[in-house]
Amino acid sequence: MTDSEYAKAIQTKATVANLKMNAALTTEQQAQIGQDFIADIAELVFADTPNPGRV
Repeated sequence: MTDSEYAKAIQTKATVANLKMNAALTTEQQAQIGQDFIADIAELVFADTPNPGRV
């Protein structure tokens, strides 16, 4: 995946998370949305990494 493809994917995920945050009714829902967003980004970044977290 190229840098611009990563940027577009992250931007799309951020937009979706922002829309969900605006619709969330409780802080617990907002917290879950934030955690899901972070997990999505980590998955995206580490999907192409042969040994994530290792040097």
